[in-house]
Amino acid sequence: MKSSENNSVFVWKAFVEWKPALEAMFGDILTTEIEAKARQNATHIESGEMGYRELLGQPTEPIITNNKIDEFRRRYSHMRAYHGCRSDDTSNYYKKGLLLRYKDTQIERFRSIFLSGDFPELTEKMLQQSIREAAPYSDDDGELCLAIDDRFIVEHCGLYLIYGSEYLASLVIGLPIENTQKYLSVLRKIGKPTFFEINLPNTTEFRVTDCCLLELIHEMIAEWVRKACHLEAESCFLDFTFSLHQPLPPEHICSHYHPGKIPDPNMNRKIYDSETGEYTEIAQ
Repeated sequence: MKSSENNSVFVWKAFVEWKPALEAMFGDILTTEIEAKARQNATHIESGEMGYRELLGQPTEPIITNNKIDEFRRRYSHMRAYHGCRSDDTSNYYKKGLLLRYKDTQIERFRSIFLSGDFPELTEKMLQQSIREAAPYSDDDGELCLAIDDRFIVEHCGLYLIYGSEYLASLVIGLPIENTQKYLSVLRKIGKPTFFEINLPNTTEFRVTDCCLLELIHEMIAEWVRKACHLEAESCFLDFTFSLHQPLPPEHICSHYHPGKIPDPNMNRKIYDSETGEYTEIAQ
């Protein structure tokens, strides 16, 4: 599909910015009367006793037609997305873009770090056993995942930021040896947790499919109802990912930043401080 001439970027977190656009798209449904009704029933909505389907008087799926999806594409030429990693050279990304991740690449990286002679207690045989243990983590081989909400990644998927790769971390954890934390700590010393901010073209060529947009607009309507109860500037955390099967050219990378504090699933969600490399309190 040809990209829209509109140069607007959809940013999930910026609720107050996309709220008027959503209301314009569904003006016959997302009315001031429904908004007032949501506020009146805020307690029931928050408790789950009343869903947005009941509030609107109909399910959302039938109203998100192909025409609505096309309208969304016309309104937004790009989607703000984030790629989380642990980078020791951010300039390389601006030269080469974001590459697909392959488990074979991570296995070779494991060898270069842990089988280089610095850790004589580790062997190729141990690695091969760990590879067998880590097989379930290889399902995303040859993909590039871009999240629509960096806050969700920090809160729930910190492995990518703290260790650089969930699969690489799983190879370490799967080693048939005691105290794998010793080796995980090595990964935490390479590079720095990094988010690359991306303006992803809102086209099917970049895997922003109609099915993805249908799901996203569904989430937008649900968020509109939640925010009608309590007005807030930012949207709630959202687990939503675009999965690319081709590298992303560098011109789509806008900037990068280093998140500060990240819950670590491998450390019972103790907070990892990316500035000091140390852990603090347990996340709530």
